[in-house]
Amino acid sequence: MKNIKVINRDMLKYMALILMGVGHMLSFTGIEHYKFLPRPIFLFVYYGQFFAPPVFFFFISEGFVYTRSRKNYAIRLGVIALITQIPYYLCEFTGEPVWTMLTNWNVMASLFAGLMVLIVWESKWKLAVRIIVMLLITAVTYLLTFEWMVFAPVAIFTMYILREKPIERLAAFFILMVIHQFICNGFSFYFSIGSARYLIAEMAAMLVITFFYNGEKGHFPTFSKWVFYVFYPVHFLAAYLINIFVFK
Repeated sequence: MKNIKVINRDMLKYMALILMGVGHMLSFTGIEHYKFLPRPIFLFVYYGQFFAPPVFFFFISEGFVYTRSRKNYAIRLGVIALITQIPYYLCEFTGEPVWTMLTNWNVMASLFAGLMVLIVWESKWKLAVRIIVMLLITAVTYLLTFEWMVFAPVAIFTMYILREKPIERLAAFFILMVIHQFICNGFSFYFSIGSARYLIAEMAAMLVITFFYNGEKGHFPTFSKWVFYVFYPVHFLAAYLINIFVFK
């Protein structure tokens, strides 16, 4: 199996960023502008954006293990989440009251919440206290409407706990995503074609992580790390500017 593990950390990150960026551009600038695309290509680039969240969740669980400073890691994520809120609001909630930014948070905030769950879990607090605080952090993602609310910290924690058991991690993530789709479908087990496409994209990411990711750094790990942080707010801003200057 080792001979098929050919994807390193940077390659996986860039795959996720590109698929997410292209999919978000279609979503935020209006899919009606891209009717010229052949339908198979449109479906691939649109649903391909859902390849990214599992990759982001995975790298939070990995980053927590390998970072030199968990405190600095948390600060970076928290700052980027705050910075991202402005372009995220401009893309998602244009026309809504400004205070909407405080009640609808981008996925970077969810990643931050997941990281905080891991920090609490590995703290020296008593088990009961740790569990209560972790549940409170997870509850905040629901109360303040984080993207991937509840599921992001749960997925990140699950990936961390099962980091040495890739097949079990893959199965656990599949179960989480089925539950996620069940809830998104109005607590119904009726799965539409769209639901299946979401699930395929999400599980494709986990299959790549499980069978093709080799755990190695790329050639420019520091550069890639900052590309990840900068890309997220910048691509929202780019979508907003395209809407203003191209499609309006």
